[in-house]
Amino acid sequence: RVLVDTVKGLADGSLTEKPQLNNDTPGELKHAPKIFTETCQLNFNQPVEKTYNLVRGLSPYPGAFSFLNNKKLKIFKAEKMQQAHHHTPGQVISDGKTYLRFACADGYLSITDLQLEGKKRMLVGDFLRGYRFE
Repeated sequence: RVLVDTVKGLADGSLTEKPQLNNDTPGELKHAPKIFTETCQLNFNQPVEKTYNLVRGLSPYPGAFSFLNNKKLKIFKAEKMQQAHHHTPGQVISDGKTYLRFACADGYLSITDLQLEGKKRMLVGDFLRGYRFE
């Protein structure tokens, strides 16, 4: 639809040209900061909103991660749950069947799509059917 409107506007002369910014001007270009492995590790002492946004921003590559029983756990999708709790940040909460949550400073990060080191990517329900917590 937008393309059709643009072509019609160019044909009937109702659109005007607007020059682009010169990319050679110093200060105009902004390069994204390099992402290091340390940047991808989740810090559960931070607010759940910040942790959730990091997961979204790093998915699918390079992927945010944490550790579960000394194995790297890549997290591709999660949901935030902002609620007061008494758990230590980073503590894992699960019923062993349907949900896996990490306690954050002001809520929980509920994992929905993950990959344990040496395994394939899967949904949390599938993961919990085959994983036993120690």
